[in-house]
Amino acid sequence: MLKSSLFEPLRIRNLELVNRIVVAPMCQYSAQDGCMSDWHLIHLGHLAISGAALLTIEATAVTADGRITYGDVGLYNDATESAMAKVLESVRRW
Repeated sequence: MLKSSLFEPLRIRNLELVNRIVVAPMCQYSAQDGCMSDWHLIHLGHLAISGAALLTIEATAVTADGRITYGDVGLYNDATESAMAKVLESVRRW
């Protein structure tokens, strides 16, 4: 019987993953004026402690007009940058 490699470490250049589980990006449509909120902190925080080695955030627009819907995350001004930084700073601890 073949042994699964799912829980084996994986190195991709300078990135060392403890296993091969990756959480794919998901559009959550929960941003407020492009800003991540406490909702994102809870959602991404829960995924961060799930045991997956890599967590990717949702699609992020670089202009307000580039958002797919009004609830999409953006990274196009100081407010969106600050909101994302707050969420990622907390999530990265886990």
